[in-house]
Amino acid sequence: MESDILLSIVREEKQAQIPKQRWRRWLTTGQAYLYLLPAFIILGIFSYFPSVFVFVISLFKWNFLNHGTQPFVGLANYRFLFSDPNFWQALQTTILYVVISVPLQLVLSLLLAILLMSSIRGRAFWRLAIFSPFITPIVATTSIWVWMFDNYHGLFNGILHLLHLKPIDWLGDPHWILPSIIVYTTWKSLGFSVVLFMSGLTNISPMLAEAAQVDGANSWQTFRYITWPLLAPVTVVVLLLSTIEAFKMFQPAFLFLGPDGGAQNAGQTLGLYLFSQAFGTSAHTGIGSAISVIIFLLVFTVSVAQFGLSRRYTPSVD
Repeated sequence: MESDILLSIVREEKQAQIPKQRWRRWLTTGQAYLYLLPAFIILGIFSYFPSVFVFVISLFKWNFLNHGTQPFVGLANYRFLFSDPNFWQALQTTILYVVISVPLQLVLSLLLAILLMSSIRGRAFWRLAIFSPFITPIVATTSIWVWMFDNYHGLFNGILHLLHLKPIDWLGDPHWILPSIIVYTTWKSLGFSVVLFMSGLTNISPMLAEAAQVDGANSWQTFRYITWPLLAPVTVVVLLLSTIEAFKMFQPAFLFLGPDGGAQNAGQTLGLYLFSQAFGTSAHTGIGSAISVIIFLLVFTVSVAQFGLSRRYTPSVD
């Protein structure tokens, strides 16, 4: 009987403490969100609101030079883009750039990361040499590469001259404009991907490779069944970031070729086409916003597809 009374008293005390525990939990959570509130406000003002507003502008015949009424046109801006041959050419150029540059950067950065993690001489120097282009201002690097691409005094044509080969108009020939930009952007952004892969390789225990070698595995088998599966999360990150940057590529094309994209618009990407529409002489901000929405949808679709395929086909460590 006394035990039943004690149990009922304990239950009543626990039930009385529940509201206090909930209040403390809500108070702690509220304090955490209060500390995060400035970051949420900044993100909302400078990131989330502009992103939503871009979609709104894409539905208007918007001109930022016109301070009067901006008429609502619905999907007319999108219909204009889908009927514009320049848009389809820019889309084709962008997709071709993504298809070539992203795998190239992935393979080269992975190979360089493995090499820089090995016991080569001067590793600190080579790491700095590979990463320094990424942190160097793009205006400075493009100025140097413009000279390297020069038809008469450039480094690349100088090498071709030594090899008794014909010079190439790197930034003037429509067939060589896009490959030239791919070479530059790969060199410029390679260091960041190398650092990501090096961080992934650092987290892999060397005992796994040693155990595989003891079992008779060669270097390729060790990489295939040990290193590559464990690098899958880093590979997904590199793919996503490089794909997003490739779709947004604007500055190298603009600095090398100008707003027109070079001869026959061979270097006009979606980013360059957006700039010419939104900030050109006509200042069609609504059309430029529609291009931004299309770029977002492309990046979102490709990123989701990459993430899904990587989870489905990434080999696992048994």
